[in-house]
Amino acid sequence: METTEFRDLHAHYLAPATIARIRAGDFAPAVSVSDEESGPRFTFPTGTSRTMQPAMADLDDRLRHLDECGIDVQVLSTWIDMFGYDLPEELAADFHRSINEGMAEAISSRPDRFGFFASVPLPWGDAAADVLEDAVTRLGAVGSMIGTNINGRYLDDERLTPFWRASERLDAPVELHPVNVAAVDRLHTHEFANFLGNPFDTTIAAGSLIFGGVLDRHPALRFVLVHGGGYLPYAVGRLSHGRTARGVAPDLLRRPDEYLDRFFFDTVVYSPAVLSALASIVGVSRLVLGTDYPFDMEPPAVRSMVAETLGEDALASIAGTARSLSCRLEYVEPHR
Repeated sequence: METTEFRDLHAHYLAPATIARIRAGDFAPAVSVSDEESGPRFTFPTGTSRTMQPAMADLDDRLRHLDECGIDVQVLSTWIDMFGYDLPEELAADFHRSINEGMAEAISSRPDRFGFFASVPLPWGDAAADVLEDAVTRLGAVGSMIGTNINGRYLDDERLTPFWRASERLDAPVELHPVNVAAVDRLHTHEFANFLGNPFDTTIAAGSLIFGGVLDRHPALRFVLVHGGGYLPYAVGRLSHGRTARGVAPDLLRRPDEYLDRFFFDTVVYSPAVLSALASIVGVSRLVLGTDYPFDMEPPAVRSMVAETLGEDALASIAGTARSLSCRLEYVEPHR
C-alpha cells in the first residue's frame, strides 16, 4: 500500500543558471540585473523587480524547510517578478525557455522532491504554446503558471487561444497567480495590494474565463487558483444572479456557479473558518496544498491546519488531487 505523498503546488523559484544568463547579458538590454546590499534586482522594459531574497534560488534550504513542513514534493513556479510580459516578442520565448531550462536543470538531481510549472511568453499565444510544449515534452514540466492578467488584458483575450489549445492537448494544468493587480492606485497603503489586491485579481481572472466563454470553448482545460481562489467561491452566487438579472453572457452553457468544478483551489487561506467554508463550497476534492514559499505570506503549519480543520481523510484526499494534477512526476516512495 502506497504511503500518502504530500505535494505543494504553490511555490516560487528562480534558478541560479537563469540569473547567470541575465548577468552575462543574454537578454540585454531588455533585461538586466543590479546587485544591492539586500540582494539582486532585475530591470525589464517597464520597471524593476523587488529585491530577490536568497531563499528564492536555494534548493538546499528549501529541502530543509519542506522536511520541517512535512511536504514530500514541491512543484516550483517562477517568481512572478520574472513574468516578463513587457518583453519584445523576438526575445520573450528565449527568456522563458531559459527560466524553464534553469528549473529543470536545478531539480534534476532531486526528481523525488521537485517538479515545476513552466513559464511562457505571453501575450503571444503561438509562442507560449511552443514554449509550453518544449517544457512539457523535453524538460518534464507538469503544466504552467501564468499571471491573472496579461498587461492588464483579461484572460479571455483571443490571442491566448493557441496557448489554451496546447494546454488542453498536453493535459497541462494552468496555475493562475496574481500580478499587476487591479485598483493598485487605491491599494498603495497597508500592503493592501497584496492582502486584498492579489485575491481580487484572481477573482477577476476566473470571472473572465467563465464569462468570456474560455471554459466552454476549451472543456479539457484545468486551472489552479492560488490563495484559495481569491473571492471567487463567495462571489459565484452574485455572478449567477447578476448574469440572469442583467442578461450578461447569455450564450454560456452553464450558470457561473456551475463552473467551480473547472478550478482547483490551494489552501493558502490562513483561517480554519475560511478553509472550512471553501471546502464546503467547492468540495474537498478541488483543494490542493500550497505554501507560497519562500515568502513571508506562507501560512504556518500548512498540513496540520488542513488536518485539524477538515480531518485526516480530507488531507489524504487533497494529497491525491495534487498528485493527479502533477501526474507527470514519476511516483516515488514519499520522503520521510
